[in-house]
Amino acid sequence: MEKKEREIFKDTRGAGIQGMGGASASGAAPVPLDYFREARLFLGKDRATLTFYVDQEVASIHYDLIRDEIFYRGHNVKNMTMTQEQWVSLRKFSEYLAQDPRADRLHQAYQACLEHLMTDHGLPA
Repeated sequence: MEKKEREIFKDTRGAGIQGMGGASASGAAPVPLDYFREARLFLGKDRATLTFYVDQEVASIHYDLIRDEIFYRGHNVKNMTMTQEQWVSLRKFSEYLAQDPRADRLHQAYQACLEHLMTDHGLPA
């Protein structure tokens, strides 16, 4: 990792996104912790990565602001046939980012990218 890039590590085991499950700065309802159980969020200046359990497997969502691309389990979403559950995870990641004021810039860009991808896949944004 480049030294100039700062990462923020967040462990959500047993605590809410903002302390003990408080509402987000955006006013959105907190993302239920059982959805992203034992999640780890890594924030850089131009990227965000969340690793989490889905069913009995570990998954990850990565957003690269410079490339304006979203990756699910290391694969570019624009090249994937996504399941409904995977789309739900991508939407929930947007809600998750909205709850962290340090990720405001990334959240806005991610949301725009996700809406574009969903439209391209014939889904309501």
